[in-house]
Amino acid sequence: MAADKASEAKDLDLEDLLEIVCDLLAGVRQTVLDPGFELDVETKSNRNDLVTAVDKQIEAYISEMLMAATGYPLLGEEGHSVSSFAGRVWVLDPIDGTMNYVTTHRDYAISLALCEDGRPVLGVVVDVLAGLTYTAIAGQGAYCDWQPLARVNETRGRREVVIITDIKEIVALPRLTRCLLESRGHRRYGSAALECVEVAAGRAGAFVHMWVSPWDIAAAYLICVESGVKFTRLDGTPLDVRYPGSVLVGWPQAHTELLSALMRQVE
Repeated sequence: MAADKASEAKDLDLEDLLEIVCDLLAGVRQTVLDPGFELDVETKSNRNDLVTAVDKQIEAYISEMLMAATGYPLLGEEGHSVSSFAGRVWVLDPIDGTMNYVTTHRDYAISLALCEDGRPVLGVVVDVLAGLTYTAIAGQGAYCDWQPLARVNETRGRREVVIITDIKEIVALPRLTRCLLESRGHRRYGSAALECVEVAAGRAGAFVHMWVSPWDIAAAYLICVESGVKFTRLDGTPLDVRYPGSVLVGWPQAHTELLSALMRQVE
């Protein structure tokens, strides 16, 4: 049955798949806002790595709906795994920023990407509380609520932008601390997907993080790239979203200058 669905899905183009995903996530967003049941908060790897019943149920629901609609397997933060990235694979974070969802009640997102042989070709990030939906299809630009995002500034350097990063990076990377002091300011939101789309939308010039997982950034990666953002590992090497690791995300000149400053002593 799954094989039949996968065969049928190959006739769906990316525009059709984007419509399916956006309709699905519009309903899921309402569930996140008002689940109608207890959150049942648990910890995973550490006391600040939270999961709720909402995360689990949403992932299970999205996986079931997408399998029925497309036949493609799904990799999800809350337990869904894949044996291979060959062909088309969905990559999902049902709630990116669960700590925010539980505590501050803002700055959390649903992040869903479709990868083809490991490369994102469709990405959707839903800012749940703000009600904004960021989308991208490879080669077709990036959008927010179906309005095109302007290409980011290509010439503004690191001293002229806001930089998003966390205290862990500031402590671990003294050169980053100096960059922050010389920049237009430092921000932190607690959802990697939203922090990336802040850069894509032109509200921040860079995002630095030492460890993200595929579901954190697969969708945001495509949205960023389609808006002209450079998206690499912290040392400037190319990013493969199939594997966890560091990220350096930035407008072209800001990215170039940050990479230079972080990889050698700042003059």
